[in-house]
Amino acid sequence: MNHNDTLKKILFLSTVDSHIYYFHLPFMNYLKNKNYSVEVAAFDTGFKNKIEEKGYKFYNIPFSKNPLSFRNFVSFFLLIKLFNKNKYILVHTHTPIASFIGRVASKKCNIPNVVYTVHGFHFHEYGNKIKNFIYIYLEKFAGRFTDILITINDYDYNMALKYKVVPQDKLFYIKGVGLDIEFFNPDLITDDLKKYYKTSLNISEDEFVLINISEFRKEKNLFDLLEVLNKLKKSNYKFKCLLIGDGSLKNKLTKKIKKLNLENNILLLGIREDIRELISVSDVYITNSIREGLSKSIMEAMSMEKPVISYNIRGIRELIEDGNNGFLVPFKNIDNFVEKVEYFIKNVKDREIFGKKAREKIQKEFSIDKILPQMEKIYNKLLS
Repeated sequence: MNHNDTLKKILFLSTVDSHIYYFHLPFMNYLKNKNYSVEVAAFDTGFKNKIEEKGYKFYNIPFSKNPLSFRNFVSFFLLIKLFNKNKYILVHTHTPIASFIGRVASKKCNIPNVVYTVHGFHFHEYGNKIKNFIYIYLEKFAGRFTDILITINDYDYNMALKYKVVPQDKLFYIKGVGLDIEFFNPDLITDDLKKYYKTSLNISEDEFVLINISEFRKEKNLFDLLEVLNKLKKSNYKFKCLLIGDGSLKNKLTKKIKKLNLENNILLLGIREDIRELISVSDVYITNSIREGLSKSIMEAMSMEKPVISYNIRGIRELIEDGNNGFLVPFKNIDNFVEKVEYFIKNVKDREIFGKKAREKIQKEFSIDKILPQMEKIYNKLLS
């Protein structure tokens, strides 16, 4: 009999594999070190091997991000088969589609402990009223099959309370998934390395560098970002913007960049592993996102002592203290956004002060050393 077969099994479930790989390995490692057999189920978008290399068994479930896709119907039955076969003692679900399907399937298979971490509810302050209504109903429905619901920002916690998504004793607020501040540390980046990066990216010394890390989809609102950059260009500022990521809107974005004549200002760098180094050559992190849970890429930038400019939205307003470690701009106010960028172009000293305060904020509240013990408490509560 395989040693793993005798261990108590826990499943981490997500719509796509990259989410597990980038956000949840520290928690999986913790449980593995406690002698649980930890497995992963998600749609394989290219991270399956990486997850398996870390020592975790992986099940490819063909979830689709489109809620109405037939693949999600198939996934439901595949999960039921998996749950019945493996008799998990805990299923920890992440991301909306997998979490909804996974919680219903867990109930059907009598999984004893179901935890759902909300990485930003689909309903939000700038959402369509009808869609918000539907999402609230769906969350309340799936909430009936949830033993513990964790929100990663204050706004979602209050919404979960307001709409009674789960009873209050099942609701917890933990500030995100934690950041490795030893790794995202500006002291680790030498001037030579920065120089090398700037040269290879063709960034001249007098250019201001902005950075954004996003999936190219509607919620990230990248067309507003292009408008901001277009106005900066019209005011004759010398700048480069590093756009890191990929997604369904890539073609549309590329066309718009051409149309606005911004090809020399925007570097589309695709999906990258060297995020820390790319952040280190930038001056400011900017985002025009419509909704976030608690953006990890913003935390990475802050930990690297970069100030942030963002719309004033949920999740981000817990990271950014306006006028202290970055700027919060009224939603959709492009002109105000441009002014804030100009402020940082002109005020190098303030940019540095804001950056230092940004790192302090992450150290104090969002580092993995602060977050992991809170998750341990929840796991212990369920598994003891």
